[in-house]
Amino acid sequence: PGSDYGRKKRGCRELMDQFRREHGGDPRFAVLPGVLHSNPVWGNGTTEYALDALLAAPHQETKLGLPTGEAYVCPIDPDIAMPMVFVDDLMRGLIALQEAEPHELTEPENGYCIPGLSFTPNELFAEIRKHHPGFGFRVELDENMNKFANLWPETLNSSEPLRDLGYAPEVGLSEMVSFVLQAHEDRNSYTAEAFKAMDKDGDGILTLKDIEGHVRKRLVRGRTTSYNTGQGAMDLVMNQLMSELDTNKDGLISWGTFSEWYRNNSVEQVVKRIQASSLSAP
Repeated sequence: PGSDYGRKKRGCRELMDQFRREHGGDPRFAVLPGVLHSNPVWGNGTTEYALDALLAAPHQETKLGLPTGEAYVCPIDPDIAMPMVFVDDLMRGLIALQEAEPHELTEPENGYCIPGLSFTPNELFAEIRKHHPGFGFRVELDENMNKFANLWPETLNSSEPLRDLGYAPEVGLSEMVSFVLQAHEDRNSYTAEAFKAMDKDGDGILTLKDIEGHVRKRLVRGRTTSYNTGQGAMDLVMNQLMSELDTNKDGLISWGTFSEWYRNNSVEQVVKRIQASSLSAP
């Protein structure tokens, strides 16, 4: 509400309703709160602070034998409650809206919110500390994010979707936190294995030599048929890896940088991508 983004969404709803009046059809829309999930990447909205905090928590412990991360920086007032929904509930709600019979939909323009759960940052952090007692945070308000956090409603009404769609959320705060943290911890363990396989001296820092040795020994296999395949592709692979990992150009890759990059990438993917493009080149 109160933003260009919100006005555009309202404009879309009005266009849908105009089309229905003039041409017929059965348009429907859903109003979504912040979406919570266990995927490794997400957008940059206000409610994503919760996903950021859940990602930061496992990095503040040393159980993987790697350097710890810093305290999480909360960008909004920690006592502001905002509505969220876990992705499993979201899918159930959207399917219920899609499959409802037209005569069952009584809301204006066939629009329904998909409610889930509501909590404040402080409530989220308390739940995280049940799994990671040492979870640390500090508050550094982002003026823009905090402004919109204050504009959000604290909850979404659940009576209309229950009445017309038969939908009610099932995932609460405790279950959501437990599930998302476990997914991040499993992912971190896999990432730590990849990092340690390259960090031969165990100093928590990767160099170009460390990564190249790992790629040559473990990832480049099979027959070399031209300069641009197999071992001959090493320069291409290393140039690509270092351009993505070594953002400050000092030739050193920290555990924090590597784990952040590994959320949506892997060394194996880069090698395969380079080799595939080399093989397809004329």
